[in-house]
Amino acid sequence: MKEIINKILTEWSYRVHDGMPNPKNAQHIQELRESMEELNLPNKVIYEVIQNLINEDGGLSDKEKEKAKKMNLVHLGKGAYGKEGGEASHQAVDGKLVAKGDKEEPEKETKPPMKIDANPFDDKENKDSKGKNISDKSQKIVGDFDTRITKNNEFLSGDKKQLIKKVSEKIKVLYDEDATSEQQKEAAQWVVDNAGFSANEIPSTGKRKAYLNKLGGDRKILGNGTTNTENLVKKVESLVGKLKTFDSKGTKQGFTTAAKPDLGNENIVKPKDDKRVAEYFSNHPILQKIRGGLHGIFGVKGDDGNIKMPSSEHSKDYLSQSFNNPALQNTIDFAKKQTQEGNVDEKVVTSLESHQNNLKNILKSYEIPSEEAQQAIADSYNDLMVGLHKSDSDIANSIMKQIAENNLYEQELAAGEEVYLPSAGNFPAGDKIKGGTTERVALVSCKFGKAGRIYGCPANSKTICELHPDESKQNNQGQYLGEKGHTLVINDNLIKGKSKVETKEKTKGFIEKTLKEVNLGDTFSDEETTEIANITADYMEEIDNIKKELSSIDFPNEGSKWKEFSKRVKVIESDYKKRMGKVVTKEHAATLIGENNAGNLVQTGGVKVEALMSTIEIANNIRTNTSLNELEHNKQYYDENGKPKFVTDKGNQNPDDYSITFRTKRTPGRTGGGCQLSFTGDGKTPNTSLNKDGSVTDSQTGEEIEA
Repeated sequence: MKEIINKILTEWSYRVHDGMPNPKNAQHIQELRESMEELNLPNKVIYEVIQNLINEDGGLSDKEKEKAKKMNLVHLGKGAYGKEGGEASHQAVDGKLVAKGDKEEPEKETKPPMKIDANPFDDKENKDSKGKNISDKSQKIVGDFDTRITKNNEFLSGDKKQLIKKVSEKIKVLYDEDATSEQQKEAAQWVVDNAGFSANEIPSTGKRKAYLNKLGGDRKILGNGTTNTENLVKKVESLVGKLKTFDSKGTKQGFTTAAKPDLGNENIVKPKDDKRVAEYFSNHPILQKIRGGLHGIFGVKGDDGNIKMPSSEHSKDYLSQSFNNPALQNTIDFAKKQTQEGNVDEKVVTSLESHQNNLKNILKSYEIPSEEAQQAIADSYNDLMVGLHKSDSDIANSIMKQIAENNLYEQELAAGEEVYLPSAGNFPAGDKIKGGTTERVALVSCKFGKAGRIYGCPANSKTICELHPDESKQNNQGQYLGEKGHTLVINDNLIKGKSKVETKEKTKGFIEKTLKEVNLGDTFSDEETTEIANITADYMEEIDNIKKELSSIDFPNEGSKWKEFSKRVKVIESDYKKRMGKVVTKEHAATLIGENNAGNLVQTGGVKVEALMSTIEIANNIRTNTSLNELEHNKQYYDENGKPKFVTDKGNQNPDDYSITFRTKRTPGRTGGGCQLSFTGDGKTPNTSLNKDGSVTDSQTGEEIEA
């Protein structure tokens, strides 16, 4: 039972947006229900758990609790109150204390606390209010859908509330045993035509998602690949034929690709092309550390072919170049196509086109530079953020995370600041360069996050390390397990010897030296350090053997090779995680990279060897990298009240102010990422990370998930 409870709590924590489940949050309760369904727990158990959890504190508001206390009433369980040792005399109803048998309705609150409706899994015969004949088995399915709809209904706009109400009615017809086959077919076709009902390709679980695409970001309101959604999909397909397949990930990736800013190769100016650009990079202590092949900016060229520089003296030209970049039109075109195919709400197109018109008007109607122009740009992006989220929050994230840098860049241009976009797509640490050669140059990373938590677009620590003042620390982090020169994600020179014995010695020396340099030398005891070195040497040998075996196989492509590599690593990884987990604790992890990141290293199954090596190195690298103080981090997101926020923070050398996660596996479609750093500035770690390629990863496991 303890193991089951731990699994429920772990799964629940992963699902909620901040990793902190709240029984008073309706969405969190829904996530709990789905967590238990995934564990195949009986419906009655699920219901009892939820009921007990919700009523744990008696179900009263703080004010009503005081009232009960003054009446000498105690909570007797399940929302019932009475004298200690006596029978229940009162009941909690919508947060109010109501006497048993009292017919008077409690005073209604403007927003009553969440409550669970009558048991949707009751075994008794259950016919709906309109007299439909729905069997007990089918009622459990219908009841599940109704519960999910009820819990999310308050977040829907008026027209979407009406739509989901009709969808609910049509679903009941599908499960009504008295309905004719023609009536059921008509209901199924209505849901397909009017609600955009579709499904994904059959996954390995066999449980397809039921999408209602007309609901935009709430398209998965009926469930995220449950037994019940699979049942509904099958029922609809039996009536109207095979459903249209909706590729959620592919659609979001399409928007991500379309929205990627593109100022054109013809506008790239490199140091070899212009003396001023060369001086801009060479004269600054931070920019000059970046390898020369990445030097270059997008610039506006004059009639003579030379760059107009500084940008602060040509604000309108640079602003016009940014406004007219093809990404916005590409996004509109892609949105129109998705609208025609019934995949997204047409209001996505409306929001994008309105933003495009706003930008055109700013160039015509505002003095540039000016505070008024800057504010007009900010307002337009805020309106875009709100409009996209209202129509389709999933799509909003795919678009906004790409154009977040445009938002900041264009505001600063409008304000008359000197600012440039680097031409290299893999420019280390920053999406934007701010400041001239005579003043501090800041590298600015831009992020877009969801409500309540700031996350997104983490940078590979490898690129961060390139900015380190100490050249010996600039190439210490790699990107994936098995990488040439970075076998266990950190530089082989740090830990790898010519023999296993030498690897043990080097690893132990690396740990002691690296941690002692930043006053963390007492993190591990000598015995613990020795055991870590032993495990690391054993794992290094295993990885090298796998690589050697695969080198003799003729694979059709690199992707196939790395797929097989991951398959073989999976066979041994669990045992090594357990071994390392017996040595390394969350207390150790908290000392190294901060309390809020401890769970990202020390997981339920133990500790990944390569993640620990990366952690030890980055614990030193962050604390000794003064260049991090030259970085700024702009975050654009919705706050807990649903208001758009636009915040820029200075970076620092405190690991606890970064979300430190690990993506150590190379896949056919992605070359890992290694240790990932995302500055939050608040000492908290989000439970998910939104990556540049449009994927979403679990911060605890590093595994890709569907948001």
